[in-house]
Amino acid sequence: MSTELTRGVVTGVLALLTAGVIALVNSWISTRAGIDENLRDQRLAAYPELWKATGAVPRWPRTEPTRGQLEQLHESYRTWYYSKGGLFMSESARARYGDVQELLDAVLQHKSPDGVLTAGAYTDLMLTTSALRTAMTQDLDTRRRRSVLQRWQRARWHRKAAADAQVRIKRTAASSSPFEPR
Repeated sequence: MSTELTRGVVTGVLALLTAGVIALVNSWISTRAGIDENLRDQRLAAYPELWKATGAVPRWPRTEPTRGQLEQLHESYRTWYYSKGGLFMSESARARYGDVQELLDAVLQHKSPDGVLTAGAYTDLMLTTSALRTAMTQDLDTRRRRSVLQRWQRARWHRKAAADAQVRIKRTAASSSPFEPR
């Protein structure tokens, strides 16, 4: 076989292999995009209910949730998680949801009459719940589209949110009571 013919055959085989690899990558990307869009649609159906429930401890105006209301909130989050949306949460949103539930559990471990949360306990719960809402908006990309830099920033933010939540949970668990009389 001549050198030119060998080169032609090798070039043809390499071109076919390259085209095959590109086709596989494009197929994977298309499939992934379809899965992502379907997952986003599922989240859009599930997240509004949880978003609304987080309004129990808003930043503005502050409310005065009682122990009984927090018990109901704790239960409603659990019901939502297992019946509607937990399956669709990203790892980060799931972690922030867990932070809220752990903090509520720490608050409710204190056996006290049906008082309202102290200002400090309210702030802790409000900030932890706000982090959950932020994670949900990130799952839906409703605030901004992702770039590589934004993914890195989000990962950093979630590490900090997790650390902050653990501080709040430990502080609440160690406090004498997060409730004050009405």
